Amino acid sequence: MTERSHEELERLLDTFAWFWGNLHQRWRAAVEEVYGLDAAISIESRMMEAVGRSHARRLREILGEEKGISGFMKLFEFVPENFLERFEIVKHDEREVIFRNPSCSAQKARLKKKLEEYPCKKAGILYFEAFLREVDPRLRISAIVAPPDPHPDDCWCEWRVYIGED
Repeated sequence: MTERSHEELERLLDTFAWFWGNLHQRWRAAVEEVYGLDAAISIESRMMEAVGRSHARRLREILGEEKGISGFMKLFEFVPENFLERFEIVKHDEREVIFRNPSCSAQKARLKKKLEEYPCKKAGILYFEAFLREVDPRLRISAIVAPPDPHPDDCWCEWRVYIGED
């Protein structure tokens, strides 16, 4: 492979993440256009668990295995959606992390097209539950707010990852 500068590699990484997001949004929009919103939600829900699991596994292979909240945060930095949306960390300690998306490009694009917000909460829960099981089976996720929930203008979704007491 040709040597690349640090800046080029960062730009390529951002571009690959954009490719992922673009593909994800376009296939979802195409399914919705042809089959309706319920079908798009159903199909996305069927695949998100496998996607979350495979993302965590691949990232662990590269970055190493670490349990707990610190293990999640180590991998979360490289989740494709995090490159696209730049989630904000609201709280982070050894027992929990709360993160939020202050400016969702996918939802803003839908609103610009005069579409309703996409109800992504279920897909997010499925993705992160599977992702977290790969990191550490003790980890849990809860959606503090995510569409279709009403939300403030400066927060499209907010999530809490914590160590469960099973």
